[in-house]
Formats: sequence, structure tokens, C-alpha cells
Amino acid sequence: MTVNASGSSSQTTLPDWAAQSEPLEDVHIDIAFIVEHSFYYGPSSRISPEQWANLCEPLYQPAIPGAAQGFVLSADCVGHEDELGSHYRDLLAKAARHGKDPAEGPYFWNRPVVHAPGRFLLSFPWHDRFSEGRAFIESLTRGTPGEVFSDYEQGWFLDLRLHDGTLYLRDDDPDEGKTFHNLRFAYAPVRAQVEIVLARVETLIARLAGEFGRDYWTNRN
Repeated sequence: MTVNASGSSSQTTLPDWAAQSEPLEDVHIDIAFIVEHSFYYGPSSRISPEQWANLCEPLYQPAIPGAAQGFVLSADCVGHEDELGSHYRDLLAKAARHGKDPAEGPYFWNRPVVHAPGRFLLSFPWHDRFSEGRAFIESLTRGTPGEVFSDYEQGWFLDLRLHDGTLYLRDDDPDEGKTFHNLRFAYAPVRAQVEIVLARVETLIARLAGEFGRDYWTNRN
């Protein structure tokens, strides 16, 4: 993974793609916690479709908006922390019963998201721990014109730039020449969310880590 945050070499001129960007209002940033529907306890390599389908057990699904789609936002977990804890508690119990390391696989993944009312805009497909998500969210604090954040990994490229109080965001597959999103939105409302989101996620992870005796969410360990 190649990640870059703004620095002295950032260019303040906009790239050509910014002229075709779609305007958006009421954009939000957050961290999404992946909610798997089942726990796989079979072999870790050379997995047949039959094994993947049969060697698994359903996991408790938290009563939190978004869980049915496979993730929950930290904002939606406020007041429902016990529900998320019940999901992880069930996961850890099943991992122990089958002699599996619960940290293997996607069960504790979390990643930054950008969303607007009625629209889930963007997640970060190659981010899976809060240390990575925090780097992206903290990059929004500087307010320096030019490149704010970029990331390239396995056919996915994100380019985020700031110009005249507006954020321009594009993610695409440069190998296939396919653009997924090309957006622009006001910087100030997003900047105002940074400390709130970081504090909320850090509090949630601290609570979960305290309950389960290990922080599975911040770093790969």
C-alpha cells in the first residue's frame, strides 16, 4: 500500500478530473466496523466451495443500523455498544471452541467511510485497522491547499485534494481506466467532524478492548 498525506511538494492546482466532479452536500466521515454474518472454522488454505459453505456457524447480529449490510458506523453504535460487544463475544466464543485465532480473517476489520444522506459513497477496500483509518481522518485537519491524501493499492487509487475551501475526491482503477467516484464537497463541515469521530471511535475501541482484554481493532497484532 502506498499512502501519501499532504506535504511541501503538494500541488495547489487542480487536476483535469476535478472539472467533471459531482457536487455533494452534507457529507460525513466515519469509521465502519465490519460485521460478519458467520464464523468460518475450516482449513485456511485450499478451501473448497463446499467447505466454505458448510464449515461455518452464524454469528450474533447486533441490532444496529447497517448490520444486515455487513458493517456498522461508529455513530450508530452510540448507545448500542453492548450490541456490538455481543457480536464480538459470540465470535470469540466460537473461535475458542474451534481452536482458531479470532484475529485471522476479516472479523475485526474497520475502515474509513465517506457518506451522505441516503448515499454510501466510499469506503477504503484495503484498510482494515483503525491505525489506517485514523491516518486518513487526521489528514483532514491540516487545511493545506493541494493534495490532502492519496492511496494506491492493487488496482485502487484514491486522490483527495483541497482547493478554495472545497474537497475534490476521486477514486478509480487506473489499471482498467474505470472511475468509481468523482466528487466535490465543502471542506469546513468535514473538518469539523474530525475530532468528534476520532474521539468516538477511540472510546468505542477502548471499551471493547477493556471488555475482551485485547485491542483487535487498532493495529494488526
